[in-house]
Amino acid sequence: MSFELPPTPSALARLRFRHLQLIARIAATGNLHRAAEEMNITQPGATKMLQDSEEIFGIPVFERHPRGLTPTEIGAFVIDYARQTIGDQARFFRSLANLKRGGYGMLSVGAIMATGPDILPNALAELKRRRPLMTVVLSTTTSDQLLEALEKTELDLVIGRPTEARHRALFDVEPLALEDLWAFCAADHPLAGRAELTLEETEAFPWVLQQPTSPMRQVIDRTFAAAGLPRLDNLVETTSIFATLHLVLRGGMIAILPHTIVQDAVARGELVRLPIRIDNPLEPYGIIRRRGEALTANAEEFVGILRQMCSKPPAQSASPQPHQGSNGETPGTR
Repeated sequence: MSFELPPTPSALARLRFRHLQLIARIAATGNLHRAAEEMNITQPGATKMLQDSEEIFGIPVFERHPRGLTPTEIGAFVIDYARQTIGDQARFFRSLANLKRGGYGMLSVGAIMATGPDILPNALAELKRRRPLMTVVLSTTTSDQLLEALEKTELDLVIGRPTEARHRALFDVEPLALEDLWAFCAADHPLAGRAELTLEETEAFPWVLQQPTSPMRQVIDRTFAAAGLPRLDNLVETTSIFATLHLVLRGGMIAILPHTIVQDAVARGELVRLPIRIDNPLEPYGIIRRRGEALTANAEEFVGILRQMCSKPPAQSASPQPHQGSNGETPGTR
């Protein structure tokens, strides 16, 4: 196959949306046969379509291997374009349908759990007050999963924090607020009420944590490593706040979550904050957007609301404070 650089205008005129869909599906599956099945076309048809696409772009998008296809260095740039174009089209038609019904379009937001109890609902409520007919699609999970969706243009913006070095080149980050992490257990847990507690003592009990790629999990892994302890293996991994709280309350487990999520339950006596030191070097979470891409009017409005709310002084927490050690430091807030 011969390629010419750059593609001619006549070659680019042959580019069809199906070409981009196929490229995106091959990138996702690494397999031409599976991509063809998902698009409901024959494998010979998919092979011809991929060849046409590579001739149009003037480059090999994928390297062929016995077990599948992997993107070439320049092909990764084409794949990003294909994903962005597909995402843009999906958002366009959703917004168009909303506008035809008399609405204000759509906004797709991803947010980490720390924003759930106060910042996020308050900001969304104000946004809906200003634009009542706008549809908001909200995704809440860990930063690594949200940024994957943002990179694929499935979200307009994310409230979270970068999790990989390459994210600094892909996204612009505007810090919003710090996130204090608390380790906690149920009020009837054997460790509840302890004035002092070592990490080693917690190893005898099951933990419920996020997956290893999440910043919060990495905090715990670093904390145990700094104490000379192995990584926890008696644990349940989940991104669900609901599951985490129920496993703590009913399963005798220990967990770590942002204090904004558990402070009310601690104040009510349902949960108990554990007096253990947590290595907590988490950078502030913030507004994350794709670099070099303008936000929609709806997204700009939402960002303005977030900035305004995060500039106000936080309300004082009524939750009880953990025991202070003899050196005056409060365990778990370093």
